[in-house]
Amino acid sequence: MSILQTVATFVVAPAALYGLIALLTLVPSRAKKRPRYAAGQSWDYPAQWWAGDAPVVVSGTGVSPAESRGGAHGTW
Repeated sequence: MSILQTVATFVVAPAALYGLIALLTLVPSRAKKRPRYAAGQSWDYPAQWWAGDAPVVVSGTGVSPAESRGGAHGTW
C-alpha cells in the first residue's frame, strides 16, 4: 500500500464521512415545519399518555416467604 493510498484510507475517507454527517445535521430539514407551541396558545393535538392511562396491576410471585431460601450467606 502506497503512502497516497494510506492517507486516502485513514485520513480522507473518515474526514469525508464526518463532513457528510456534519452537513446532514446542519442543513435545514425539508420536512414540513409545524408552528411552535407558545405558552398560552390552545393545544391542538391529542393527549400523550407516556405511562399509560390504566392503573398498573402487579401479580404475585407465587412463592411464599417460607419457601424462598438463599441470601448472602450461601446456604441454599
